[in-house]
Parts: sequence; structure tokens; C-alpha cells
Amino acid sequence: IILTNSFGASPLKLEGYGLEAQTIELNRSAAELSKKAAGDRVLVMGSMGPTGKMVMMGEVSPQEVFNGFMEQAKGLADGGVDGIVIETMSDPEEAKLAIEAVKKASSLDVGCTFTFSRNQDGVYRTMMGTDVEAYLEMVLAAGADIIGANCGNGTAGMIEIVRKIRALDPDIPVLIHANAGLPIYQDGKTVFPESAGEMSSQIEELVKAGANIVGGCCGTTPEHIRQIVQILS
Repeated sequence: IILTNSFGASPLKLEGYGLEAQTIELNRSAAELSKKAAGDRVLVMGSMGPTGKMVMMGEVSPQEVFNGFMEQAKGLADGGVDGIVIETMSDPEEAKLAIEAVKKASSLDVGCTFTFSRNQDGVYRTMMGTDVEAYLEMVLAAGADIIGANCGNGTAGMIEIVRKIRALDPDIPVLIHANAGLPIYQDGKTVFPESAGEMSSQIEELVKAGANIVGGCCGTTPEHIRQIVQILS
């Protein structure tokens, strides 16, 4: 599986570049390019990320968010994606609007992954305060076909998150895209410290915990993915 290069291609993001009128066209192109690269042996999932606008703060209306995600989903569907992944979410209301928009714009399966961080009490929550249980309840009620987490954690943290998900729902497909470890600041730049070998060595445990689809997020390289595939093969 590969993801389209469309994470920030919602009209609410694109308006910062004066490109909001091209939302459908840009998402369609992202899908078509990915399908061309994938050929017949790889599935293509359309990537949709947060808008960067807060509904709860009145920056944007729920209808504007819904309409924007509808446009993005339509473009990705028109371009031929095999499904859509709404990723790096932290706001339950925005995620719910995104899932509902994809369901209205297409007949595609939709995944929704949140980004969790472990707080001082050892509880995994999003930056908006949503814990794993509340996330799961919301995305399932909204109609997500695939759930999970991406970013915010290395593989070790993701193993804990998957175990929490599986304790609540043993059956739904779970997608996990971990970072190459937790970022550190080194020589004036942000570095993700886990090598391909270090990350891939934890993948079997991640799958045993209940992850069905695994991959990489920040800091991962083609070599990370290659070694993950070798381990799982």
C-alpha cells in the first residue's frame, strides 16, 4: 500500500496558497500519479489530513470543514484510489466530519488514524485530550472501516496503543504508521533516531499486538520499509 501526496490538499489548507479552487484537480492528479507508480501490485490509499482550523474556536464552521473534505474525497475517488485514510487527527469533531464527508462523496472504505502522546499519568491522549477509548467510540459511530494511529510515537508506543485498541475491539482492521522513534534535537536539526534495523525488530511484536496494516511515518525511509517487509515476509 502507498499513500497519495495529498495530506494537506484540502481547500482550507490550499487557500493559503491561493489554490483552493483547484482542490478537486490537485487531489485527482495526486491519485492518478500514485496509481501510475503503483501499477497492478500495490494498493493506493488517498491521504487526507487535518485542516489546521479549529471548529470549536469558531475559526471555521462545521459545514465548511465537511464541504472541504467532500471536495478532497471526490478528487481522490475520481483519480482512482482504492480507499481513503484520514490521518494525524486529534480533534474528534473534525475527524467525524471527514469520515462522513468521504462516505457521502464516495463508496470507498475509509480509515481514520489519530495521533496520541503519552502523558505524565501514562495515558495516551491526542493534543485535544481525546483518549483511545473515546477515539474508538467516535470513529466507529461515524462509520470508519479501518482505525489506528500514526505519528507521535515510535513503534514501542504504538504497541501499547494497539493493545488498548484490541482490548476494546478485537475485530476491526488496525493501521499503524509509527515514527522512527521519538524525535531528538541534534546538531541544529530534528532527528528521528531509530535505524531501519531497530524499527523493524519491533514489528513482529506490533503485529502480534493486533496491528493488521503497518508502515512508517516521520523519519522513516525506503530502507525502513524494506526491512519491515523482510521481517513480515
